[in-house]
Amino acid sequence: MKQHRKLGKWQRRSSRLVAMGALAASAVAVHTPNAWALAPVHDRQDQAQTPVFAYDIGGDSLQAVLDRWKQVSGVSLGVHLTKDTMDGFTSKGVKGSMTAEAALQTILQGTGLVYHPEHNGTRYEIQIQNAEQVSVTASSNSVSLGQFTEALTDTPQTVNVIPQYVLGEQAAVSFRDTLKNAPGIALAAGEGGQQGDNLTIRGFSARNDIFLDGIRDFGSYFRDAFDYESVDVIQGPASVEFGRGSTGGIVNQESKQPVTNRFVRPTVQFGTNGLRRGALDVNVPMSRLVANSAFRLNVMGLETGVAGRDITKIRRWGVAPSLAFGLGRPTRFIAQYLHEFEDSTPDYGITWQDAVVSKVPRNTWYGYRDFNRMKLQPDVLTAQIEQDLGSHMSLRTSVRYGRYPRAIKVTEPIIGSTATITGVGGPLANKTYASYTATCGIASSPSTSCYAQNTPANQVYLRRNNISRNATDDMLWGRTELLSHFSFGGMENNAAILLEGGRERTTTGNLTYYQADGRTAFTSYVPIVNPNPDDAAPPVTVPNAATHVVSQTYGLNLMDTVRPVRWLSFSGGIRFDYFNTQSSPATGTLAAPVAGTPVSRLDKKPTYRVAVVAKPAQNGSVYFDYGTSFNPSAEGLSLSANNAVLPPELNETYETGVKWDLMRDKLNVNGSYFRTTKLNAKETDPNNSTNTILSGTQRVQGVQIGGLGRMPHRFDLIFGYAYLNSRVVSSILNISPFVSLNQTFRTAADPRYNTAPYFLSANGLPLANVPKTTGNLWLTHSLPFRLTGGFGGNYVGARRSSSAAVNAVYLTPTAQDVRNVPLAFRAVPAYTTLNAMVSRPILERVTLQVNFNNLANRFYIEQPASNRLIPGERFNTQFSILTHF
Repeated sequence: MKQHRKLGKWQRRSSRLVAMGALAASAVAVHTPNAWALAPVHDRQDQAQTPVFAYDIGGDSLQAVLDRWKQVSGVSLGVHLTKDTMDGFTSKGVKGSMTAEAALQTILQGTGLVYHPEHNGTRYEIQIQNAEQVSVTASSNSVSLGQFTEALTDTPQTVNVIPQYVLGEQAAVSFRDTLKNAPGIALAAGEGGQQGDNLTIRGFSARNDIFLDGIRDFGSYFRDAFDYESVDVIQGPASVEFGRGSTGGIVNQESKQPVTNRFVRPTVQFGTNGLRRGALDVNVPMSRLVANSAFRLNVMGLETGVAGRDITKIRRWGVAPSLAFGLGRPTRFIAQYLHEFEDSTPDYGITWQDAVVSKVPRNTWYGYRDFNRMKLQPDVLTAQIEQDLGSHMSLRTSVRYGRYPRAIKVTEPIIGSTATITGVGGPLANKTYASYTATCGIASSPSTSCYAQNTPANQVYLRRNNISRNATDDMLWGRTELLSHFSFGGMENNAAILLEGGRERTTTGNLTYYQADGRTAFTSYVPIVNPNPDDAAPPVTVPNAATHVVSQTYGLNLMDTVRPVRWLSFSGGIRFDYFNTQSSPATGTLAAPVAGTPVSRLDKKPTYRVAVVAKPAQNGSVYFDYGTSFNPSAEGLSLSANNAVLPPELNETYETGVKWDLMRDKLNVNGSYFRTTKLNAKETDPNNSTNTILSGTQRVQGVQIGGLGRMPHRFDLIFGYAYLNSRVVSSILNISPFVSLNQTFRTAADPRYNTAPYFLSANGLPLANVPKTTGNLWLTHSLPFRLTGGFGGNYVGARRSSSAAVNAVYLTPTAQDVRNVPLAFRAVPAYTTLNAMVSRPILERVTLQVNFNNLANRFYIEQPASNRLIPGERFNTQFSILTHF
């Protein structure tokens, strides 16, 4: 009953709030064609104010963007540059409603060009600044996503943009490297065969919330940074914009696209960690063949080790061609293809006892050198056509096919440090414990014995758990969005209508390993000190039957921002999602499969969002935002009998914040307070451990600040800080009783095993993989002798890796008071890493750059999992040669 009341309260609150959003959005539905008005839109209370225009100009060559700016604003422009010089500039464009001057500022961000207004603002002159005045601005005030109709300063949500120039300064080569520039994100290791990029945003898993150019990037793989123009971290629930998931937010990769100017940008990198990498970015205008067309090609090849992890190797190459027609014209078409191939020796880390108890060397590796292998081969093909329907409306249609095969063989190091206690009689809270089984290991009997914390390291053994999985994910997706900018009744409206849907599938099969006789399960025990990676690999494999899962998904949303006066706007959004999933499980072998019972789940769910933005100044805003999201049982296309009956988890977020553009838009800063609540979290049924139920409430609240700037004297800056207070608000679960790590394993005759253990409620405990504090900083500045220096680092606070306790509290006849008995959890210690960079041009178009990573050579755990830990790299140096023609 308590849960029903809680959900009913959420539904009533959502209904009231969506009514406000529907009122804001209704402008699109009720206007007749006669109600449309062309820009400019004036403040009704002061017709004499500077006119505001609605812009929706995408990234292109600077000349093409300026031409469209002139068409919208009607302002004349003088450019004091030669054509060859002008062809060397590009712009991210401009979106949203603003004055002609503000739009021109945004267009020129990152170019080093300045403008001078003339004739009372009816004409502007553009020229290059002199050497003493050269400064560039932060190209962080817009994203390429059509769902965001306003400039980021006026968007009521925390959005962190990580631009390409920051990645270049840091010599970042991966998705994980990129995300270190955004606060509130924690990296994690993949479980089982689910290898690839795993992360949490604001305390909630975002593994299925990664997007590529606005469409879900469905596959499990390690994304390389070679084809990024920038990465957008959108924090807070985004189901209204993107559909299912997004409890804490989403990450969108903006890929590089063709532009109308010619350039060639080769890059070569070498490193002390065995890094060898080459990348090439080529853009070729093809106007002689087809007017306003261009071809762009990005290629990459990488081979590297991991400093401090001797056997781990990463081997990867990628190619990303793209072809565009109609650049700068009313009708535009682009086709893009992304292919990556990875054949690596993966790192499955060390065990908790290695890091906490035994202190084995950081390079200890428990796999098989000739067995452990990870092959990933994503292919993503996307086509998009965009049509301007007059000066105030555009239509975009995208189609994507993606295929993501993966073959993984990894070895998980498993060591038992706790006992499995067998309960006898009575309900859960009153059970007594008369026997136990052990899962620990020492040399004399590695499979059945346990050890105390002070056992010598050379006597402790662990089991190699071999995991092999072959899987193929694929998707076919279509999306159409209508974007409009118009006025009605003197009020400006920026609206977006989005219809998308498609099919997602996954086919997964595992391998089972046997001894040479083909009948006995293969097991292998190795010492935790000096394991031999050249041991013989598992000899015989039998492919298990494959499981097939397919889903059909459709989503329709409507979002509108209404601006009754220049300094105030209201936003509303509503989306409806249809998510239908079928799973066909199978047992037995691939040669003799046995079909299991098919299961299915259909979810039809609305989500809502409302917000208000006040602008005390043209360059700043204060906002309040409320949004909802949902997590269906089959969110990651994993559906089984124990979760197919469950409705989605429901989430809501409140956020209030401030955004400001400083130093003539060269520095963008933001700050926010937020609270996200998961109202019916999944939990294990305490009366039947094979069942999952919706019974818990989880909450993460905190504050976040961030900034991005490009200022004079090559002073680039990106920083962020997040404080996350996570806890279980309510739960029916109790902490399971485990044996303490700080005592020897006791016999069944010990009275502790014949009395009822004390169960501690999970209420009030923090969530897994949620560091309370995260922070990032990176800055560069010009130095003498034409040098540029950079310095920064990351701080990640302590975090639990799972919800399991590693010691127990027992009530005994002589010790009834348990208040002073600590309850320990597996927690990863906090850490700080420091990095530096120095660069210098050595020829007119060639720059040498050196990056120093983990300057203090800190040992730290970068990616925790429930039973293992993956360390971060030790100190290493990277050398880059950057060229531009």
